[in-house]
Amino acid sequence: MKFSKKAVVVEVEIQGALRKEIGELKADMEYQIGIEKTETEAQISLKENEIRMKEEGISLYKDKKKMLKEKLKKLNEKEQDLSQTR
Repeated sequence: MKFSKKAVVVEVEIQGALRKEIGELKADMEYQIGIEKTETEAQISLKENEIRMKEEGISLYKDKKKMLKEKLKKLNEKEQDLSQTR
């Protein structure tokens, strides 16, 4: 579970960096001409897709964490039941 928490923190940091890059690219577009703008828009689109993928990854980490907590709870319950029957 510790790994998942660290992974989420890293993913969020990467998302922030990507958003900053997108902002810089959008600011640069003001001074670009046709083909340059098209290339920049493609770069922005790729970065936005990467952000979405990171969000999905974070969601998976959170789901896995929830599942592991539930599994741990059930194992603890089983341990208590076993200790009471002895």
